Amino acid sequence: MDHIISKPSGLVGYAVHRAVAGLVDGRPTQYVDQGDHLRIRSEAPLTGATPVPARTFQAGSILGFTLRASTGAKVKGRHRYWPTQDWRSRHAWLDRQGLRHGFEVISVHCTARMAVIDKSGRAFSIDQTDFTGVLKVLDVDLFAAALRTGVGSTGKAFGMGMLCL
Repeated sequence: MDHIISKPSGLVGYAVHRAVAGLVDGRPTQYVDQGDHLRIRSEAPLTGATPVPARTFQAGSILGFTLRASTGAKVKGRHRYWPTQDWRSRHAWLDRQGLRHGFEVISVHCTARMAVIDKSGRAFSIDQTDFTGVLKVLDVDLFAAALRTGVGSTGKAFGMGMLCL
């Protein structure tokens, strides 16, 4: 279930991660920062948050989606990110994720930037790609798992990987 909670505009970066971790008592969860609010996906209800009913779907369902993800590849144990203008590599990354997670991308647009995360005075950069598009559900079980656990493996603690329908 998704929960909506308003957030102050000054709450950004690693502070958002710490705030979400405090709300869910450290349980693994997904979230995305949507500007004036956070969308948090948790199986347990969150006190003070507005619940959003889950979308229903079946094999063949056509759904609009957004996804903020950290795309790239691991080379010799290190993350390598594509240049921000390389949308073809990002689209190919999403197509591969779709095959793993039971959906097919029908159409998509992406924008990318390098986000700077400040973790207790230690800043680092991470790829942030925002996808908006339409997908087709191919495998209900794999797709439901993707909604629960997220897409991609990098940056989930920083609000990446949550597939929003």
